[in-house]
Amino acid sequence: MWLIPAIIFSACLVLFISWVYEKGSQKQEKDNGINKKYRIAWLLFIAYIIVTFQTVFFSREAGSRKEISLVLFETWGHSFHMHAMFIENIIMFIPFGVLLPIVFKQVRSGWKCVLIGFLCSCGIEITQHITQRGYLQLDDVVTNTVGMFIGWAIWKIVCKCLRTCLSEKC
Repeated sequence: MWLIPAIIFSACLVLFISWVYEKGSQKQEKDNGINKKYRIAWLLFIAYIIVTFQTVFFSREAGSRKEISLVLFETWGHSFHMHAMFIENIIMFIPFGVLLPIVFKQVRSGWKCVLIGFLCSCGIEITQHITQRGYLQLDDVVTNTVGMFIGWAIWKIVCKCLRTCLSEKC
């Protein structure tokens, strides 16, 4: 029930930020296509951060989860639901791995991007534990970091394909 309002809120916020930016840039000369694509990436990044925060922090009651699990692959479990939650943690960080190197050129190397994903995941887990809004789980850090790497790899492959296509004038 919380995901749809988070997406609607994110969409409204992104539209508002976009509208404010457009009003400000109308006074300046027209942007070229590259700046517009960069702005779109930034707006998607902001929307992603909002939805992720809503998902990991505000989808549960404070004080509802207190456990710590430092056993690797413990959350894989024996049921379809547990497998789905495990895979969901990978999928959740793929957009982060794609968008981060687009909006921050300084983190385009794989190790920097994955390190930031790892640190953000650690930050999420620690904050969830402190606020008791989620279990602190080693599996979440590992799966989120894997998702970050997959996202970065997708970004890298797409960049290489675009570079090849543009150099060959596809």
